[in-house]
Amino acid sequence: MKKLLMTGLTIGALLGTVACSNTADNNDNNKTAQTQTQKETTKTEINQEKTINNMAMKITSDNIVKDDTLKKDQSLLAVHFNIKNNGKVDYGVGAGDFYIKDSKGNKYTMYGHEDNFGDVIKPGKTLQGIGYYAIPKDATNLTVVYDKAVDTSKNDKTLEWNIGTPKTAK
Repeated sequence: MKKLLMTGLTIGALLGTVACSNTADNNDNNKTAQTQTQKETTKTEINQEKTINNMAMKITSDNIVKDDTLKKDQSLLAVHFNIKNNGKVDYGVGAGDFYIKDSKGNKYTMYGHEDNFGDVIKPGKTLQGIGYYAIPKDATNLTVVYDKAVDTSKNDKTLEWNIGTPKTAK
């Protein structure tokens, strides 16, 4: 009887030890996944203001919007811009002056959406608007690049914002 009791206790202790150690591994995996997600989140440059030619530009948010006119393997990315003219002359800017670049170097230009922003900004004034870009559904680690479509100054400078992987439509 004692042998049976000791065997039962030993098996119970071993099972308890295995169960506890497995839980610790899962907790470590969860912490690692959370840390990875936090790192990806902190890499974005959303709301980071950058300036070129006296224009203070920032991307305030981005998200995927539903659009039935796209191909099945595409998504429509909406990028929200806030642009202030700190110069002394009018300055024209619009969604066509920006493009999206993925981690593989692929370039996605403005999608012909009726609500794309664009206007001439008077000195001291701010323009807020949304630019729409057709991207692959599996696109990750995206960057928004300012590359003025019509640049009369031949200025080779561009601005870039890392926006990460966009949020999907709800």
